[in-house]
Amino acid sequence: MRPTKLTISTAAIAANLREIAQKTQSPVMAVVKADAYGHGAVPVARACQRAGAAGFAVATAEEALELRKAGITQPILVLGAPDEELLEAMISADISFALFGESTLLCAQSIAAAVQKQARAHLKVDTGMRRIGACWNALDALLDAWQTCPDVRMEGVFSHFAAADGDEEFTRTQAERFDAALAQVRARGFSPLCHMAASSAMANPALRYDAVRAGIALYGTGVPGFSLQYAQELTTRAVRIAWIQAGETVGYGRTFTAARDTRVATLPIGYGDGYPRILGNRADVLVRGKRVPVIGRVCMDMLMVDITDVPEAGMEDAFTLMGAQGGERISPDELAERAQTIPYEIMLGFSPRVRREWDDEG
Repeated sequence: MRPTKLTISTAAIAANLREIAQKTQSPVMAVVKADAYGHGAVPVARACQRAGAAGFAVATAEEALELRKAGITQPILVLGAPDEELLEAMISADISFALFGESTLLCAQSIAAAVQKQARAHLKVDTGMRRIGACWNALDALLDAWQTCPDVRMEGVFSHFAAADGDEEFTRTQAERFDAALAQVRARGFSPLCHMAASSAMANPALRYDAVRAGIALYGTGVPGFSLQYAQELTTRAVRIAWIQAGETVGYGRTFTAARDTRVATLPIGYGDGYPRILGNRADVLVRGKRVPVIGRVCMDMLMVDITDVPEAGMEDAFTLMGAQGGERISPDELAERAQTIPYEIMLGFSPRVRREWDDEG
């Protein structure tokens, strides 16, 4: 069996959810879109359900239906633009969906009336992200129509901050726009759940409203001051260890030249597995609790590391590309910085050929 594997701690994720709930004193909507940021949507959702998640958020109807099929019974909200072809399936499965257009509203009303089951929708308000949603100051027509749709319950109202982790002035502007939209909604007699704070905003009590949406924070990062745990560990073993002489080069393009006689370990993981190619000559790997550098370009299926300074390292040792070993840790944040990207992309970027293993908190 190929030794490259991604080990995922649902216990760490559950602990993160409990930490978020305790610190925010708010119901927590666990965001498990994109296969739970690469951690496995179903096992993560089950762990969060046991840990007390108030509900779940996903990006697509297909993701929501997968959770229902797996036995997840708590509220599920589809955050993305609704697929009208799947509205009936969502309504039948008690899945809530974002709604920001009159045509979708009328379609949902027609389906709900036909199947004799109430549709659950969250009004998505665009307060400045300029992505999806009804504009915060142009809600009248949609609210007029909603008042004529008795089978579509306005279960929630939500928006999304564009720069809560850095632009305080614009974040404040967005919150003010959201408050203005809520005033319009409530003036029409609706009493929805209000939520706007994702991970980057949840540390601010003024932005929490009725619930918080825990995305990247659920997986161990993104909220300063919270005691969060990383949940992924990426490991493998060497398939070859060999000496090369000073002056020899390593890998495609000969981008690494040995300055000394060098002991090189070849690891069976590459950019075909989701380990970024840009990390060649930039990242470290852990073996025997010590850092060793990646040398040469990352190949599609393999990469090489310099283990000269860890002479005891051998073929049976675990090499940790992300995770903790001894007193050292390579975090997704570190890899993201070196790859000039964000930890989200690192966490969810590993391909299906990387074997997954989960612990079982339950």
